[in-house]
Amino acid sequence: MPRSIIYQGDLEALEQTWAGKYVANGECARLPQELTVVGHTSQWQPGAKVIDVRSLQPGTVIANFVFENGKARYPNKHGWHAGLFRRFENGAVMINGMPCVFSMIDQYRGKTVAARGLGSLTPAFRKAYPRFATPSNNADEFYVVMVP
Repeated sequence: MPRSIIYQGDLEALEQTWAGKYVANGECARLPQELTVVGHTSQWQPGAKVIDVRSLQPGTVIANFVFENGKARYPNKHGWHAGLFRRFENGAVMINGMPCVFSMIDQYRGKTVAARGLGSLTPAFRKAYPRFATPSNNADEFYVVMVP
């Protein structure tokens, strides 16, 4: 039966330990792969959408998925993302003025390990800022990662 994977350590300590550094090669998926037992991305499947669950344990591995021909897969390319769920933000406002739905701990080439907030991207935002209108920046596009 598929199961979710949760980082077993202290998330605040993780942020402090890795502040200003990359885990492994700095690719986003490497952070949960190195810090949990989530395994290779080819085994990842989507569980519930993060925004649809009432509560989620901090440290849960989350990611974006592509759905094609009735199958889901983690795409492993720019604009798609993975990291560790931090917490629901209950309407906190991000620096860009958008409401923050939840925060995650992540990394990517150009950004070392740190927390960042995600909002639900409105059609107006997507039109005004197409460069940032990717699944990796949209709270609505994150799923709990499930593995066999």
